[in-house]
Amino acid sequence: MTETLNTTAPKRGRKAVYIVGGLIVLALLAAFVLVAYNVVAAPAIAKATATKCHHAYSAPAARDACTSGDTAKAVAAQKAYAADKKRAAIAAACSAKYTSTLAVVDCKNGDTTTADSEQKTADAAAAAAAKKATQGQSFDNPMLAGTHVPMQSTNRLDGTKVTYVEWVTGFDGDWRGYDEFEAPDAGMKYVAFVVNLQATDAGVDAGSAAYDASFTDQNGSVYARDTGTYQATPQMPQVTLGAGQSASGVVVFKVPASVTGGVATFGDGTVFEALQ
Repeated sequence: MTETLNTTAPKRGRKAVYIVGGLIVLALLAAFVLVAYNVVAAPAIAKATATKCHHAYSAPAARDACTSGDTAKAVAAQKAYAADKKRAAIAAACSAKYTSTLAVVDCKNGDTTTADSEQKTADAAAAAAAKKATQGQSFDNPMLAGTHVPMQSTNRLDGTKVTYVEWVTGFDGDWRGYDEFEAPDAGMKYVAFVVNLQATDAGVDAGSAAYDASFTDQNGSVYARDTGTYQATPQMPQVTLGAGQSASGVVVFKVPASVTGGVATFGDGTVFEALQ
């Protein structure tokens, strides 16, 4: 009886071993490739992509979107960023050019014509306010005639101070209430105005307070009261006023005949009031 040997099983076993070994080799190779990619290739690709995105976009959000691969989002973020920068630049330019809040708003909205008009109005209002704040402090910016001005007398012998209100009325630019002995010299004339006083405190010397007034012509020249004219009426009474009492009198000044107008000054030229 003859026996037959089974050689199929060993062959199949060796084949299985080869397959398993091949799979292991492939797995190891894949793992090596993956590690190599993560360690070497991926960082290099990421760096190259970041550099490309950095050059392509200036907006941080756009660069991030680009780096993550979302090109559409990167483009949109860049457009928004550029629009914001443009608005900021316009706002800065408008704020530098205009001081009026309304003008700045109009400028930001692109309406520079209205902005110019708003700024002109604001400048005029500011100039008027500044002039009003300093009104009465210079001969070229006097208060209106008749304005009641608080004053203080500080030249009293006992050193005390008293307050009063002073204003002028009745300006005469060519006063002729003089006689032949008081006629002005050639080329000269007289001007006169009425000084009005009302005492706030008791003890105001009406005569001294009135004669503190002087005349400043249109060129800024100052003239003191002319003491030689006694015909002006009414004369300021030489009295001491009680609280609430008032008095008035004409004060005359000799000036060049060319003088056409000017202002009254009180307190050695510290307050100016227009004459009319």
